[in-house]
Amino acid sequence: MKTAEKAPKKGLKYYRQVVKERGFKALMKEAGWKVALIVFLFFLGKGLLWLTIPYLVAKGIWAD
Repeated sequence: MKTAEKAPKKGLKYYRQVVKERGFKALMKEAGWKVALIVFLFFLGKGLLWLTIPYLVAKGIWAD
C-alpha cells in the first residue's frame, strides 16, 4: 500500500504525497479543478511580481 493511500484525505501532506507518487494528473482527479485554479493563480501572481518589482525599482532609480 502506498503512503498516499494511508494518509487521511485532507490537507497539504496528502496532496503532496499524491503528486510525488502518482503525478499531477492524479492530483487533479483527487482534488478537482479548484487545485488547478489555485496553482494557476499562484504562478500568475509570481510571474507578475517578477515583472513588476524590477520595473518599479528601475523607475525609482532613473526617475527625474
